[in-house]
Amino acid sequence: MKKVLIPLFVFAVLLAVLSLPGCSKRSGTDEEAAADAGQPTEETETEAKPAPPPRMNEDVYIQIKARSALIYEKYKDEPEQAQKEVEAVYAKFGVTNDEYKTFVSKLAPLRAAELEKRVMDYMQKVAPEYK
Repeated sequence: MKKVLIPLFVFAVLLAVLSLPGCSKRSGTDEEAAADAGQPTEETETEAKPAPPPRMNEDVYIQIKARSALIYEKYKDEPEQAQKEVEAVYAKFGVTNDEYKTFVSKLAPLRAAELEKRVMDYMQKVAPEYK
């Protein structure tokens, strides 16, 4: 059992490091691209709308982190394929890497430690999907 948990923990830490600012391939937002192209942005076309509720929450965080770690373990020799699979996980939950990183940055250290246990439990639950 320890032989399985140690690599999973290593990949969870690797995923956390990859989530740090500067590791994302996205540069700029859609609004910045529209402004650069001379197209009007949503703010200029309509009145400001109230912000939608956040899509990131603890449950989504747990699933993304666990699944990403398992994907990186499965494709450890194919980093490009792993990145594609992880991007699909983000798309499945309708969040971006930036939203994920913002959520992680706002987590209190004690709460992050509590969630890490739930991540490990969830990894064991869904590990057969990534064999």
